Amino acid sequence: MAQQRQTYHHRDLRNALIETGIQIVNTEGVNAFSLRKVAAACGVSHAAPYSHFQNKEELLEAMQLFITDRFSKQLESAVQKNNNVAEILKDMGIAYVSFFVDNPSYFQFLYSQSNIKIDLSLSIPDDQNYKPYIIYKNIVSKLLEQTHYSEEKQNDIIITIWAFIHGVTSLATMNNVNYDNDWREKVIDFMDVFQLSFLDNTGEKI
Repeated sequence: MAQQRQTYHHRDLRNALIETGIQIVNTEGVNAFSLRKVAAACGVSHAAPYSHFQNKEELLEAMQLFITDRFSKQLESAVQKNNNVAEILKDMGIAYVSFFVDNPSYFQFLYSQSNIKIDLSLSIPDDQNYKPYIIYKNIVSKLLEQTHYSEEKQNDIIITIWAFIHGVTSLATMNNVNYDNDWREKVIDFMDVFQLSFLDNTGEKI
């Protein structure tokens, strides 16, 4: 029997190749990844992906950008809808965890299989750094404007909170970690435990 072919709108096929590619890389690894394999998984001809991507490297780059753009938009939305500066960081934490809980394959691909680079030392211009990290970094920097922390200490705080949220998200997306509460709801409780006391700092010990 001839292999059944699926019919995609031009843009739908591009997104299908990207989403399927993410699953294949997570399951089989980058070395086993190919355009032919993605095409077969999508049920289209081996030539079909070439209308969108010249080679597998170009598709891998598109997969990374696809996730990064969606992630960035979710973080930006959390910032834009909140007028309470003190609450923005918690909303961003919820947005971070929610995005990857809803799309665990994105987390695995982005942080284990892709070639994204995050410069925590801030030694490069923001527009050359990882966009979701810069969105987050700029919000924390704004919250720290009224404190008397040194620039180095402020960067310590930025890295520490990012690591905390990233760690919670990593646990939430692991198949072998069981937790009977909703990670999206609990992230606020976790952040309360974490106690963002640096927001109250005015240069004196408290």
